[in-house]
Parts: sequence; C-alpha cells; structure tokens
Amino acid sequence: MASRDRKRQAITGGHGNHYVSPKKARTSSSKSEKFYLESFGAAENLRQQLRARLKAPRETDLSTGGDEWVDETGPDGELPTEVEECQSIVPDVEDSTPASQPSIDQTLKTKRRILPNTAAFLQYHKWKTLVPTLVDEYLRYTNATIGKPISGLHGLFPAAPDQPRVAVALELLGLYRALFERSCDAVNALAASLHSHYTRRGFHAVSKGEYIEDPWRRSLGAAIQWHDTLQVEVQNKVDGVLEQAAACVKAARAPTPGSDIPESAENGTKPGEASRLLQSRCPACFAGRTWGRTFNEGGDFHMSIDGNHHHRHQTTSGDGPHFYDPRYFLPKEEVDLVGDAIDEARKRPARKYKLKVPEEAINECQDSHTAANENKQKADTGRFDDTGVAALVCRHGIPIFFANMDTPGEQQKYAIALILRVFRELPPEATGAFLYDIGCVMDVSINKYDILPQDIMEHIMFATTAMHAYAHQWSCQLMYNPRLNPALGLTDGEGVERLWSRLRRLIGVTRTAGRRRRLWILDRQLTFVGGDMRGNLGDWITRKLKSGVTAMSKDSQKVLDTCGVTDADLRQQWELQVEAQISLRAHAPKRLRKEVDSVLALQEDVAAVEKVIDDARSALSQVEGGAARRTKKSLQELRTHQQQLLAGVEKLYASLNVHEQFPELKGVDAEFVRTLLLARDLKINIRKRAVGSFLEWERLDQAVGGKHQALGTKSHQRTRAAITRRKPALLRAIHTFNKYCAQLADLHDPSWAIPLPQPMPINLAALRDRSDLMEDVWISRREEAMPRWLSESSVRDGIRAMLKKDGCLSERRRLGREADNLCKWLGNELAAVELAVRMSDHSLLHVLLSEHRRQLLFLERRWSTPLVSDHRFHIAVEEATKTAQILAGEDPTREFHWMEPILVDTVATIDDDDSDDIKPSQASQVPFVNYTPESDLLIAEDDLEFGETGGDDVLDDSLVENATVEVLWTIPENIQLNPLRNYGLRNDELVTVPASRDFRLRKLEPLPRRRFPVTFEKDTFTQFLSPTALLNDNSLNGAALLLQTHLLHRNVDAANRVAILSTHDLVRARYAVSDEDLWRNTKRTEYWTRDVWILPIHRPEAHHWVLCVVYLQEKQLHLFDSFADQRPWHAESKIVMNLVARLSCIARKNGQPCSQYNFEAWTARPLLTRAVQFNGHDCGVWVLAVMDSVLQGYHGTSCREADIPGLRRFILNQLLLLPEQ
Repeated sequence: MASRDRKRQAITGGHGNHYVSPKKARTSSSKSEKFYLESFGAAENLRQQLRARLKAPRETDLSTGGDEWVDETGPDGELPTEVEECQSIVPDVEDSTPASQPSIDQTLKTKRRILPNTAAFLQYHKWKTLVPTLVDEYLRYTNATIGKPISGLHGLFPAAPDQPRVAVALELLGLYRALFERSCDAVNALAASLHSHYTRRGFHAVSKGEYIEDPWRRSLGAAIQWHDTLQVEVQNKVDGVLEQAAACVKAARAPTPGSDIPESAENGTKPGEASRLLQSRCPACFAGRTWGRTFNEGGDFHMSIDGNHHHRHQTTSGDGPHFYDPRYFLPKEEVDLVGDAIDEARKRPARKYKLKVPEEAINECQDSHTAANENKQKADTGRFDDTGVAALVCRHGIPIFFANMDTPGEQQKYAIALILRVFRELPPEATGAFLYDIGCVMDVSINKYDILPQDIMEHIMFATTAMHAYAHQWSCQLMYNPRLNPALGLTDGEGVERLWSRLRRLIGVTRTAGRRRRLWILDRQLTFVGGDMRGNLGDWITRKLKSGVTAMSKDSQKVLDTCGVTDADLRQQWELQVEAQISLRAHAPKRLRKEVDSVLALQEDVAAVEKVIDDARSALSQVEGGAARRTKKSLQELRTHQQQLLAGVEKLYASLNVHEQFPELKGVDAEFVRTLLLARDLKINIRKRAVGSFLEWERLDQAVGGKHQALGTKSHQRTRAAITRRKPALLRAIHTFNKYCAQLADLHDPSWAIPLPQPMPINLAALRDRSDLMEDVWISRREEAMPRWLSESSVRDGIRAMLKKDGCLSERRRLGREADNLCKWLGNELAAVELAVRMSDHSLLHVLLSEHRRQLLFLERRWSTPLVSDHRFHIAVEEATKTAQILAGEDPTREFHWMEPILVDTVATIDDDDSDDIKPSQASQVPFVNYTPESDLLIAEDDLEFGETGGDDVLDDSLVENATVEVLWTIPENIQLNPLRNYGLRNDELVTVPASRDFRLRKLEPLPRRRFPVTFEKDTFTQFLSPTALLNDNSLNGAALLLQTHLLHRNVDAANRVAILSTHDLVRARYAVSDEDLWRNTKRTEYWTRDVWILPIHRPEAHHWVLCVVYLQEKQLHLFDSFADQRPWHAESKIVMNLVARLSCIARKNGQPCSQYNFEAWTARPLLTRAVQFNGHDCGVWVLAVMDSVLQGYHGTSCREADIPGLRRFILNQLLLLPEQ
C-alpha cells in the first residue's frame, strides 16, 4: 500500500488492521532483472539479445518518447560474456555468484552486496585502461580552451568506459572539482540539481514510459570519479617532466669536482637536501640546504602527530575495486610491518634507560591519556572496519603524511610508521622535534625497547602539544612542554587541530562511502588543503612575526623590566627549579599516594553523608506537626554514627605512618606534617578534577573544531550537567585546601625551612590560568636557604617571561630560515618550470606548465615578508629564468631599454676646487648612465632595514643598541655630601606672601640664557606654600632652573658644569619619539658642553619622584629614591642609558660633539640604601634638595626629613623675589 493511501483506509473496530510501513521508494538493483546462464552454449543467443537492446536507443525516434536513460553501471549480470577475459585481474570474491543458477526468466532476490563482484572489477579495469588513452586528447582540449573563450569546442567526458549513453561536460566536471575542494563530496546534490534543472526545461528521464526518480547520480558519480583519475594522470605527467627538469637544474648548479666543498656550513651543520616530495609539500620546513642543528637550537624541523577516530568507516558501507593510489596515506602493509617490529621489540627485555622525569610522573601521564592506552577501544571494530586516521603535519599545519587506522585503539605503530616514512625522505644528518599528545610516553617507550633505529633516535626529540600540556604532571611539563623549552620557539603543535577543522565536513560523507572511495576523498582533499596552505606560507610567517614574536617579546620585556632580577639570576633560579621539581623526592611513594587517595575519597563520602542528614533534618522539620520522636532519635543516631566515621577516617590516616616514608621530616611537628601531606595529596586530587573540568570546557568551546563534532542539544546539556555536578565537589576540595594552608601558616616554624603552599582561587577561570596549579606542595626540608624561585613571586614571573622571550628569539631565527627557504625553493622550482616550458618534447604540456609558472610568479609577492624582501624574490626569479635560458641553449644576455634622460633647468653650485675640472657649460654634456644593480648587491641590501643609510647613522644605531648598564645596590665610594642642611631664613629675609586675589605671575630669566623666560603660575606658589602638597612637572622643572640660576648669580662654578634635563625627556625616550623631537626639546640645555646631567623621573603608578644623575666621564649613574626602593631601577636604568646614548649621537649628528661615546659597561649605584622619607608628600622636595647639592659640586645631600619644610620655604621665597610679569 502506498503511503498516500494510508489515510483513505476504512475505520475498523478492535485493534484495527495490521499495517506495515512501506519501503522507501528508491531505484534498487534488486528490482532489476537478473539473468543467469544455464550453460555456456546459450552465450551467443544472449549476446545477440543484448546487442539488439543496446542498439535500440540509437534508432529510437525522440518524438515517440523512448527510453532516454540507461544505467550504464548496471547490476550483477552486466556483460557476462566477457567474464573470462578479465579473470586475470579479478581477485577471489566470496559469494560473488549464487550457488545455484536459475533460469533466465527467474529473478533471484539477494542481500545487499558490500563487496565488488566480477562485473565491477571488469568495469574498473576498463576505466583504468581507458583513462591513460584520454590524456593526450584532454591536453589538446586544455591547450585550446584554457585562458580562452569557448566557442565551437565542446569537451565531453564519458560516463561509461564503453558504449556510453551519457557524457558530462568537462567544464562542469571542473566546476564540481573546485566545489569539492571548497566544500565536500556533493554528487547527490549536483545530480538532483541537474535533474530538477532539466525537468524544468522539459527534458524528462523515463524508462519504458515510467518516470525515473534519480537518473543522473550513477552516471555523474562515475564521470566525476574517473575525470579526477584523469586529472591525476595528467598531474603525474606534469610532475615527471618537472622532476626531469629539476634534475637538470640541480646538476647545472652543483659545484664542480675541482671546487672546494666545505664539510660544514654553519654551527656544525652539513650540506644536504630533502626529497622533492617534502620540499613541494612544505618548502619552508624542508627546502633548506644545511642540516644537523642541535636540539638546543630546536633541530631542523618541527612536526606534530595526532590521531582522529571520527574519520572512521562503517563496515556495512562496503568496498570497491582499487582505482587510486593515495599520495598522502601510507600503505597498510608498511604500517603493519612497523606494528610487527614493535611487537617483536617489546618481547625483548627493556634496556636500562635514564628517564628525564621520574617514572611515577610518566605512569600518571599514561593513565590520564586515552591515547596512551593502545587497548582502549575507541571504535567498535565489528561495526567499523577503519577506525580513524593518524596525521603527521609540519609546524605550519600543512599535511605531510597520513596513516589509516584499523585497530580499536590509537597504537604507537601509526606514529612510528609516520616518523620512519618522513626520515626516509630526509638527509641522514636531519634533526627534528615531534609534538604528540603523549610525547613523554612515546619518548620513554622508544628508548626502553629500541623501537626506532639508533641513527634516527639520536636525531629526534619529543614534546607534548601546548594545548594538552596541562593534562600532564608538572615534572613532565618541565621536560616536554614546548612553552617551557625556548629552543622550540613558538611551535605549539596545534596545526593538526586546525587541519581536523578543515576536514570535519568529510566525516559523514566518508563514513558511508566505499572503503577505497573514502581514502580517495580524503587524499584528494588533503592534496588541495596542502597546496592552499603552501600558498599562504608568506602570510603565516608575517602573522607569526607580528602577533607572535613582536607582541610576546614586548609583553615579556615588560615583566622582566618590573621584576627587578637580572637575566643571569633568573636563569640560575630556573635551573634550580627544574632540578628540584624533577627529583624523586618531589614524588611521594606510589603506595602511600594510593592509600592517602583512598582516605580522601572516604572522607569525601562521609562529608556527603553529613550533608544528606542535614537536608533530611531540614525537610522533616517543615512537616506539619513536626517530626515524630522516633524520627528525631533516628536522625540523632545517624549524626552520631557519622561523627564516629569521621573519627575513624582520622585514625585510618594516622595508621599510614607517613613519618616512616619521609624520614627527612623528623623533628617537624607531627600535626604540621600530617596537614602538609594532606594538603599535598589534596592538591593532586584538585588538579585531577580541575583538569577534567577543563577538558569538558574544551569540548564545549571547541565543539565546532574538526576533532570533535558540533554537540547536539542533548550532548551539550549532558556536558553542562557534568560540569555543574562536579563543580561543588571541586569547590569543597579547594576550600579544604585553603583551610589547610591557613593551618600550616599557624603551625609553621621558620627553622624547619619548609616552604608553605599558597591558597588557590575559588574562581575556576582564574584557577585555569594559575601556573602553580601544576606544581606540587613542597614536602621536603631544605637545609640551605629557601631558593628565590620558591619564595618570591616576582622571580617566578620573571622566569616565565625569560622563557617566553628566549622562545621569541628562537622563533625569529627559525622564521628567518623559513623565509629564506621559501625564496630558494621558488627560485629552483621556477627554474625547473622555465626549462620544462622550453623543452620541445613536451609540447602538449606547455599550457599547463605555463599556468604553473604563472602561479609561481604570484608567490613572488605573496611570500615577501619583513625577513626576506621582495628584492630577494625578484632576483631569484631573474636567476631562474637565466638558468633555464642557459640550459636551453638560449642567449641569456640581459636586454636593456635605455630611456632618454629628462634634464631640468636648475642652478648648480660647484666648489672652487672642482671648477677647473668641470665647467658650468659642460655640465649638461656629462653622459647619463643607467646602472643595473647586481643580485649580490640587492641581497646585501636586505640586511638594511631602511635601505641605504649613512655610515654615521649605522654607527649611532649600534652605539644606542649596545648601551648597557649594571645596577649595583651599594653606595659609591668617596662620595661627597652637601654639609648644608638648614635652609631656614631670617625674618628680615622672608618675603610676604600676597593674598590669593593679589597674586601676579612671575618670570625667570634662566642661566644659561634661553630663548624664552620661564613663567611661574599660581599653582606653583600654592604647592610650595602648602607643607603637604605634591609637586607637579611644571613646579619641579621650574624650581630646578630657579636653583641653578640662583647659584650662577652667586658665581658657583659647579653649577655651570651641570645640564638639567626635563621631567618629560625620559617619557619621550620611553615612547621612542623621533630624534628631531628629542633634539628640539633638549638643545636649549646645551647638554653636550656639560659633564653632569640631571634627570628627574616621575613614577605615575606610585605618584613618586626620583632622580638620576649622569656622570659622563666616570660612566656612572647615581640613583636617588627617598624610599630607597631598588626594584624599579633595573628597568628604568636601561631606559636612562638609551636616552643618554641617543642624546650624544643626536648632538653629533647636529654638529655638536659630546664628551662621551662609550656607552658599554656603565654602572648605576644608589645614593642611599635606607629610606629618608617617611611621609607621602615630600618626594619632589627631596629631589630638589639633591639637585641643589649636585649644582654646588656635591654628590648628595645630608638633609633630614625635618629640614625639608625649610627648603620648601626657601624656594617659595626665591619665587616671590622674581619680578612680576
């Protein structure tokens, strides 16, 4: 019964009529007629019948509405007479023919076939025979149509290998190919769209008068599949020609036998070259010419490995004959051989191997990662025959090799097979880093059992991916986290995750496609993705340089400037931290840890029971009439029993005898030790729970990525519910840990030398960003002093900033090498293409080669970066053309196009010394010469950031960059202090302060003379009149000039040796203003004629004034801070030195020589190491007191805080003596 007739059924009583849901309407092969031969003698009769039926459509009158569609990829019985011809190419297929052969007129219903039968193998054999014969015809069609308008040429591709009834336009197939590359396999959508389109135009597909629901899917699918095979054949032919041309170019550029070949190129590296395959997939990584860099330099290349079990294949989807050899996927035989070798290696005893981290940490990492468990079933092998794919990508995210997984778990054989495969394409000296989710476990495994050959093991290092690093133990991260290894730069290993994101749209398509078709779809998509990402390498390098290296370097430098610790100290503290935290004593015995975990779990359960009892008591108390007496008694008994359980838990923990496990804690209070170990194990428990929550957050946040499909509403709610359910227990654990921290602080005795743990935030987002979450509680006594990395947070911040800065430096070097590799590869590839175009033997490929050359020329601009300019690429392109011309026997002479010079009437000034050589009348007769720059000169120009500059400018920049200063927190020797301490005035010297309404502006004619006088406004008088007012910039700058002018009027010669800079000058240097602005604002001081410079400095965050005195001849900086704070000077002294060097160079540039041009190895010392100010408003007046002493020839002042009000009144009196404006 049709589904539309169901509603028309008559209503019946009782249970009603039994109704069976109709089968979905579809064109099924089971409905087609099947013919079986009773004997081979009837073959000729059947052959004649088939020929008659095949001939009938050609003679059918279109107006009669004959059959317009034939299923050319028909069912099992198609062309049975040719079975004997293909027996040699058809493998044994089980149940490919029925056991008994019915008569011709009998139709046999069979189950859905999931394996190819004889006819399918035959048809694929015909296609594979036909496609190579179409290559030349296709090339002729391409030569006539590519880049040209199509008029009378109509290229069609057959939908069947012989006697095709349907043909598809090549341009439509080309459009579909582009659509497939940008989206996914969409044969059904295109077939349905074509069917709708033709139907609307009046072309209906019918068979024997019956309407056909899906007439184009099989024909179009076959045409698309074998058209792509044709594209592969053409590309193989192009690649063969390019490989031949590249070999000629390489031979021509190779050194002659008589020339000297250096054994090492740089830093112990050796010359070598990767295979052409690797260079074409990522030229940035593999186009280098020197190999063998050490692991301290990060190795030669970085790659990441990952497995994805979402790209699996259903067994019921079946398989088809072989028709395509994947370019990216390793053969199954190769992977299985590696798996067999691993099994044999593990049967041998494990060799003694010194682990980088304690074995307890490796075991915990292995237990916490499913990828480390090879036996964990991630896909049902009864339902899925292929369980996923494993990827090997370079650090730019470009796919290099893939492996098809057919085991339930993510076994190590896939990663090992990929590593072995890539090393076969590399020089023997190549070194590389592989980032893997379980890189620590992989490293231990291959070293214990010698899984890899020795020559490869010595040239690889393992690390974890940055995103999954927090799931590892802290001691493991110290060795394997890429963020803690500066040699790896900014490589994060997450390029494979971005690749999964691009492939996620193929998950549903490949799961239900044929087994070989699945690999074909994935491999063709990887081919497009790899080529697309290769073209974007220039943008990748530029983006990494800008948002990665530059931005992160600035951030880390800010932290280093504020931490107040030298670089040498930070490196020493980092070494001490690593040594301490990877030691065995940092890990409790595994048995004890399990026992304590059991106690903690029991304690958590008992605490949960207490909450249930309280909830029950609260609920029963609200019952009308109150709870019964027996109920209250039962609740009280439960409460008593729960208290006894808690006491039992405490006794159980005491029975563990933790003191025996830690004899070094002998002598420490027992309650302190118990609480310390509870805090330690509780923090480990918190870390496990927090990491679990973080992974669930990641699943929600990155559900749109390729590794995890977008969550449906139900899955999203389930994940959210899991997070909500676990959050209270996690928060209770954090509260308990913070309570332990408070108890430890109360019980702590400094003589024990045991560092105290720090409390953790309750906010889980803040907890995720805390680096000390991964650090364990310190459980050992330290006989020596507590290290700074453990006791000072500023040192820990400085260590992380130092590692980030070192990583940025390594990344910049690697980016420079990669940009240079791109330039080299482009030159070599373009030379091969230019030579191939000039070969007459491949005339049919010239159009495709020319198009390939055009695409390479576009890369000249796309790959230009700040590290390698477009000049280098332009020269590489020119050299490639010249090389091809020489090898092709053409004349490579450069053709010059001379231009007529345009002479402008002007007045020329000629020196007297040259007047005899060139007369003014002869100036126009000087010949115009157009010089073409040589390639070497242009390459050298890349080393200059702003093109050609003068020699003095380069020298000045070098002086500024090399300016260094060391802060020594000791008072300089032989300093002289100003004995004057009392600035008090006699009554007859005091000037009456006018009323506010009678105030008038004052002006000062400063000495040394300046262009404009200094004007003092009302706020300056107010600030010196008030005993607690803070000074601003105008008041401090004006008062400094007032003091200098006052001393010069009294003929104090020392004041004439001092230049007073403005409070704004250091701000200008900090924000890197131009030399012109800096010169314009400082030249009035004539600082180049002075030996001593005074620089007042304002710290806006602390609202505090300090002072720096520069002694040029002594190469010293004297630092004054009334609070004697040491930390900010480490950063500020560097900025001061930069300003001093710049001012000296700017003066020389403007014709004013300075007295000092050596700015290396300066020293900065404080004028005092103990605070002299104990209020919050006199810092500016203290600075003026020191400035007054320096102006008088002393180094500092001997004033005390009681003398500062007298100095305020003295300066105010001098201001009031100035003439009114």
